[in-house]
Amino acid sequence: MREVLNVKIYLINIALIIIYALVFLYSPKFRNKKLFCVMASLNWILLSGLRHISIGADTRVYKLYFFDQTIYLNWNTIFLEFVETYLMGGSGKDPGYTLFEKTVQIFTTNYQVYLIVIAIIFTVPLGKWIYKNSREPLISFLLYSVLFYSFFAITGHRQTIATALVVLIGYERIKKKQLFAFLGLVVVAFTIHKSAIAFLPFYFLANKKIKKNYLIMMLAIFPVIFFFRFQLMSLLVNIVGYESYLFQYQGAGTWTFTLLLLSVFGVTVWKHKTMLSNNPQVIHSINALILAVFLTPLTFINPSAMRAVQYYSLFLMLLIPDIILSFNKKERVIVYYVATGLLLLLFIRNNPSYLFFWQ
Repeated sequence: MREVLNVKIYLINIALIIIYALVFLYSPKFRNKKLFCVMASLNWILLSGLRHISIGADTRVYKLYFFDQTIYLNWNTIFLEFVETYLMGGSGKDPGYTLFEKTVQIFTTNYQVYLIVIAIIFTVPLGKWIYKNSREPLISFLLYSVLFYSFFAITGHRQTIATALVVLIGYERIKKKQLFAFLGLVVVAFTIHKSAIAFLPFYFLANKKIKKNYLIMMLAIFPVIFFFRFQLMSLLVNIVGYESYLFQYQGAGTWTFTLLLLSVFGVTVWKHKTMLSNNPQVIHSINALILAVFLTPLTFINPSAMRAVQYYSLFLMLLIPDIILSFNKKERVIVYYVATGLLLLLFIRNNPSYLFFWQ
């Protein structure tokens, strides 16, 4: 009974987001896209920040081995960790995250409050990112609620912060072609989680012109990347770090996510001209999808490679709404409801659990 109730908390959250959409997006008398994004974001801030320590693969680990340990570190030790890691070639790991924890601990050493701070740091930029860039915010939030919440909302503190910096905030710098501002965000994010460097190429590839032959060629290269995935994984590990993760999960794979990416890629090849005609900015999301597809074979060697894929796969939240809107009005209604139904079925299939911190 308790497990059923735990799943229902997520379903209630999704139901509330759909209700917000009916009121603020699709009501003929009262339309307010900004208010919808604010309300949907607030839902996820509360769910993420008020979760029990047992929810999320790393939530307890981050408390015991990071947050609680940082309380006893002094500022001089943290500064020396930066020097040792980046100037002396030491084996320090993500000292920027330790600095972030210590800064928050000036104000509070309560881990539950800290979880709320992390939730705000990620979800506020997420809501703003969807508000500014998504043509169908409901679909975007549903995609987040089904595909991405388990990584960014309930685990992975370091990459959650890094993603907020380089993707959700950095994307505006990419659109405005502010290279040095974007590089500054990447550098800061890199000190918090080294995987942030994986998003650096996007600045130079985001505006790559999309032609059908180019898309077909990229799809044809996918088997080649899959064949040489071990060599590419070794190269990525050497660049990003975290050598201890290499070959840790040989043979593992993420077939469901890979099939999703390839399916979306196939529809994008089919509809890309209409999509670009309707919204020229979708070129960024298409190029992000291509990079996500390129990196996905590496996850079959080591699931931790999904860390790199996640930076690009987030753009599915912007791309799929554009795909839906590329169909004519009659087809669009069918596609819209089918997509929503499939997302809900996928969510139920995942059977997620949830507890509030007081339970």
